[in-house]
Formats: sequence, C-alpha cells, structure tokens
Amino acid sequence: MEQLKSKLNELGYKEIIDVNEMAFMAGDSGVYVYVKKVEEGTELSPELVIEFNYEAMELDPFPNFAWITNGVNNVYLNVEEEKSISEIPPSVNMDKSAIKKRELTERDKWSNRMYSELQKRFDAIHEQIYASGDNVNNSNDAIDEFCKLIFMEEFRLNNSDYILREGNLSGRKYSEIFHYSYLENAKDKKKVVEEIREAFKEIKNHEDYVAIDDEGDRIPIFPKDDYLKLQNPNIYETVMRALQDLGEIEVNGVKRPATLLDLTGDVLGRVFDVLLRGKYENKGGMGIYLTPRQVTEAAVEMVMHDLKKQGSSKIIGKDPKTGMPTLRILDPACGSAGFLIKALEEIKNYMLYELAGNKEHHKAQFKEMLNHCFVGADRSSGMVLKARINMALRGALKAPIFQTLNSLSNTNLKPESFDVIITNPPFKKGGISIKDKDGKYLIEELYSSDIDEDGNNRMSSDGLSLGSKPNNKGIWRPVNSVDPAVLFIDRCLQLLKPGGLMMMVVPDGILSNSGDQYIREYIMGKKNSVTGEFEGGKAVLKAVVSLPQETFKLSGAGAKTSLLYVKKKEHPGEKQGPVFMAVADEVGFEVKNNVEVPLGNDRNDLLKIVEAYKKGIPEDME
Repeated sequence: MEQLKSKLNELGYKEIIDVNEMAFMAGDSGVYVYVKKVEEGTELSPELVIEFNYEAMELDPFPNFAWITNGVNNVYLNVEEEKSISEIPPSVNMDKSAIKKRELTERDKWSNRMYSELQKRFDAIHEQIYASGDNVNNSNDAIDEFCKLIFMEEFRLNNSDYILREGNLSGRKYSEIFHYSYLENAKDKKKVVEEIREAFKEIKNHEDYVAIDDEGDRIPIFPKDDYLKLQNPNIYETVMRALQDLGEIEVNGVKRPATLLDLTGDVLGRVFDVLLRGKYENKGGMGIYLTPRQVTEAAVEMVMHDLKKQGSSKIIGKDPKTGMPTLRILDPACGSAGFLIKALEEIKNYMLYELAGNKEHHKAQFKEMLNHCFVGADRSSGMVLKARINMALRGALKAPIFQTLNSLSNTNLKPESFDVIITNPPFKKGGISIKDKDGKYLIEELYSSDIDEDGNNRMSSDGLSLGSKPNNKGIWRPVNSVDPAVLFIDRCLQLLKPGGLMMMVVPDGILSNSGDQYIREYIMGKKNSVTGEFEGGKAVLKAVVSLPQETFKLSGAGAKTSLLYVKKKEHPGEKQGPVFMAVADEVGFEVKNNVEVPLGNDRNDLLKIVEAYKKGIPEDME
C-alpha cells in the first residue's frame, strides 16, 4: 500500500485517509482518489469494476477518481461519470472548480449496493436454467428464457392492476399469478406454471411494449409465435423470488418491500448487460458476435464528443410540426444494442447532469427521446429480443429495434433520416455474390442504382453505387462479389442526413488494399496532385483507429480491423480537413481458452486515443 500512496503523493495527492487495510483515500484541495488493492490474481472483471465504482460513490468525502489494482493490472475511473480513464490525473494544474460532484440520495446508495447482490442472483439463475436442460439447448437459449421472465416482472410492476382477458385466465389479476408466493404455496405447482406460460402469451405483445417504425408498422418485443419454454416449477420459483424479494427500502422515512422499480440510474441494465456479455456464446464467421465493451465505449465517446460540440439544439431539438425529438441514432446491425445503450447513457448524462437549464424539463424530454431516438435492426430474432430487453431495462420500452432479413435492403430505414450511425456490420471477403438470387439483386440492381446507363456514377447524396466498380476507363460496372462491409458503408452514407456522423468497424483491406482504392475515393474523393485537395466523394474522413488482431479473435474472424469515422458532406464542395490517425496495440483484454481476460486500463490504448481525440490532436498517434 505504501507504494500506491507514494505514487499518489507524486501526483500531488498528499492528504491520506485510511479506509481499511486494503483501501485508502488520497486528496488535495478537496479532490480525492479512492484506492483499493485486491488479492493478486483477482480478475478485474467488468462486474468487479462496476461494484468498485458504486462502492466509491458511498464514501465521504466523495472521491472524484478511483483506482483498483491486483498488483499487476490496474483500472482507473472517473467516479462521478462512471467511466474508465487512462490514468489518475495529477492534481497540480487541475481546474478544481470545474469538477462536478453528484448528490446521491439514500435510494441511489441502496441501488448501488444492490448491484453486486443482483449480479450474483442473475448469474445463479442463468446457471440453473442452463444446467436444467429444461427445453434449453445452450447458454443463449437460457438467456432468452431469462429475458422473458425479466419482462414478465417488469410488466407486473408497471401494470399492477392488469386483469387478464383471454382463455381460462380471463378475469384474474396478472400480478397475483406472477408472484413467487402464489407458486410457493400452491399444491399443484405444474398448474401454476401453465398459468404463467398462458399469461405470457397474452401480455407479450401489450401496447406498452409495441414500438412503431418509420413506416408506421408495429414492432412487438417478441415474435408472434414465441412462448415460454421453461416448465420446471423450481426454476420459476427461484427466478420470481430473486426478482421480487429484494428486502426493504426506506423512502421518506417509511419502510416497505423494495422492487426493481426502486433501482435508480442504470443499475438493473448494467447487471443484465454484464450477464449478457459474460454468458453469451459467440458464433464465428458471419455469425453473431458482441462487440467488445472497450471498442463500443471508444467509438461512442468520439462521436458523442463531436455531437455535443455541435450545440445542445442538435441533441434536444424538436420537430416544430410534430413536437417529436429530431435526434436519430442508428445501428443497422445492432446485436444486443451495445452501441445504442452507450449512446443512450452518454445522452442521459449530458441532459441530466451537464446541460444547463430546467433539470425537470430535460428529464421529461429525455423520457420522450427514449422511445424514438435510438433505432436498431438485426437479422437474429434472439438478438433483437436481447436488445429490446436491454433497452427496456433503461426505460426505453418502445425502442424501435426490429428484426430484418437484411438491413442492406430494408425499406423501413429511410434515406437521409439519421444524425448518427455507429455499427459493427458483418464482413467476409466475397460474402455477397451474384451467384445467389438475393446477392444478384443487391449487387446488380439496388447497389448499382446510382450508376447511369453509360456507367457514370451520379454520386447522389442518397444514392447507392458500391455494387459496382470503375474499370480502368472509369466506367462503373457491377462486380461478381463483394464484402458486405462495403455495401454497409454505402448504405450508412445513404441513411445519414447531410452532416451526419458514421462510425463503423471495417476490415483493414478496405482502407489499404490497392484494389479497394475506388471505395476510399467514393468516400472522400480523389486527391488533386496540384492542389493537394480531395475532390468529389460523399464524406469528410474524420478519424481512423487501427485495432489489434486480438479485438475480434473470439468471433473467429481473422481479418484485421479499424474504426472508420466519417461525416457525410453537407454540400458537394465541403473540404477535407486533417484526419486523426491512431493505432491501438492493446484494447484492455486478451483471449485465452476462448474467453476475454481483462488486462486493465494500463493496457487499453483506446482510452488514451479517445482522450487525445477530444483534445483535438490532429497528428498521427501511435
């Protein structure tokens, strides 16, 4: 511990307050750092780090920063913002007046304490469902069934007086059927399970959870034929007790039984997200894979930094005709909604804690934004379910996230209607081919629709062209096959409003292969050898961040990747400015035995890269 105290002393934090044998606080002029050492070999897992952040929030004086170490790996946090940082900043030259301190209520503190308890309960539930073999074949099936039961509890709490209307249950109160005490005291437990399964069929498409897309189509949270597969009464009893028996909470001096609705902030959503990331079984190739949290956070923070710089009206603007929020953020290959949830959290923090003005007004407006501003699509119904539940646990009950056979051709996504697109689409060299019917349509028709009959590219703001390629005479002709990532670039540029921002994970070949130069020129134009200016192109290139091979090792994808960040041109003559270039050699984890092992913030180059980007460093950073 003396070494840690000495290090903080060097950084200017000379006041020491011992908390216990393994933890202390160091301070300077009212700015404090909370430091904790855990046993060597302890993994600094996401759940441990979140728990540590919540632990720090309860201390008095309130620490601005926190540092947890196992002697080898280190994680540094901005406690108030609940974010990882690359290092503890020196106290000298720090503008102490600019440091915010959030006031925590007793309910906030109770919620933070419940985090680790719920994490343990959720893990145990998943293991019980998975181990039972009760109509579940793998870990992902177990997550899906647990999602349905979380949904049922959320519905019970939000609709406490709901009377069932269908079948044998007509006239009965839903909240009495879906309660652990009813099952616990029943003589015929299998009958109660059948009642719960029957109730699910009725409530699963309740209006409170039906989103509306841009075409006006209804998007329920569950597929039409979905049902509760679990039949074992013991599982239902365990799950309902875990979700419903949360002990007591004191509100305004009165004690009462606590419910999930009493949890403040994003505690419940974070518990679910950590469970999802920890238990999800990735599938290689062009299958389904969750983007690592470190990449998700870096991508969203860079975009949100620029969005906020455009002024509050960009974020909180409303359509004067409809009164609806105008901000639209899309992930057309959303998986479990990782990018959308990080964007939601960033906007929430901005509106509730950073933006000046009437806080109650901002809170009400953010509530409106939840069910309109964050749009997602995915081809997997299982991922859409996880995404919808993930968003619902953060208050977005009607988030327009929907299943689509193909985001590349779905007509529900309208051209030039999104301010921000952040995505990690599927990619595979030659993955779309004219040899199959759908591929032929995409390449020769849809993604060559902006090529005229003479082979000229019209370069329309909302056109699609990358199903074709120019020959050595500059005549564009359809290709035989193409990486879906190329078409996703074209599609996202089409979907962006002029001036919109796009951040995408792309295979490095698109950025470096000589055969893909036409794609780069399509994005940012050709360089004039005389003036040095880029001419033509649909976008302004803002940044490229190279990611290490390790990043997507779990997905089975061997391709080296980068984050490509562009702004769609507001007008054809908009000039290309300096480009931020950076290389991340490490992203905070390594893959061992098909599992991501955390390495801490010291070995996550993305944290320093994001900080450098925010400071506006234009030169290469490696």
